[in-house]
Amino acid sequence: MTRGEDALVSAGWHNGRDVRNEALSAILRTVALIEPVADGATWVLFPAAERALREFHGLRVEAAGPGHDVAATGCVIDPTEARHALRPFALLGESTGSRLFPFGRTDVDALLAVDEEGRLFSIDHGGRWQLGDTVREGLARLTEGRTPHRIAAQRWAWTAPSTADGQPLVNAVRTSLVALYVLHHHHVFSARDLRLTVTALRGIGAEALEHTVPLPGGSLEESAAPLAASMEALIKAEGVTTRGAELKVTVSAPQDTAAPLSSVSCAVRTGHSAESPGMTELSLSAGAGASVGRARTAVLACSEDLARYARHPAP
Repeated sequence: MTRGEDALVSAGWHNGRDVRNEALSAILRTVALIEPVADGATWVLFPAAERALREFHGLRVEAAGPGHDVAATGCVIDPTEARHALRPFALLGESTGSRLFPFGRTDVDALLAVDEEGRLFSIDHGGRWQLGDTVREGLARLTEGRTPHRIAAQRWAWTAPSTADGQPLVNAVRTSLVALYVLHHHHVFSARDLRLTVTALRGIGAEALEHTVPLPGGSLEESAAPLAASMEALIKAEGVTTRGAELKVTVSAPQDTAAPLSSVSCAVRTGHSAESPGMTELSLSAGAGASVGRARTAVLACSEDLARYARHPAP
């Protein structure tokens, strides 16, 4: 048993603990006493939150020593202690795609909540954090002073290989198709189009062109040439000059993609660097919600594949 689990036992926790009546009473007070918000939103109880509160409600857990990685802290398990944080926890739930319910407060006034997957989260002045994949793990790590996982947006960028000398748009399209395949392969989403943006780099950098181009049928390898031709035709039809401009091709989630994967995108741009206008940059971006759970695993796998492609492009 770890020091954190010892702290839980010392606080009165044990396997099979169920304080049903006390927990349900606290849940009712939490829902009934919520301060009104503009859109009328309120706390909604779900099974994972009820189970966690029936198991842990009423515990006053002490810190288990000075802290392994960061300062250890204790907490009190009572949803009414965090009931006023509906808005910040609702926003966190929107980004992760999983609702949260208040769970308690730490000794340093961080607010605790559990989500529909049974994970423990906290919000404090320093940001938003995942404490553990389970409530028990999260409480133990909190009292031991283990480093929590920060929930934050992420971005990776690489210099992409040039595969068509003197044809920057073709390079961008080919690289974007690699990104599209990687996102599909790791079950992030299957894009149905590419978005072309041309931005003038002089003056205030206004967008001269932004247009979505649907993917043609056939293999991705066969799609590169017709996609590039379609984009060239759009640029010509709009009378846009690409000299001294940034060309960007973006792979975005389809409209029906749910959070947190809806926040993921890849972009390929060229012409943005005055020193090396022919350089192609490949980037992967993910919103804060995609930094936890299965979404995080998938996004990290994508970043590894894209980094490998940038180092060793396919012939």
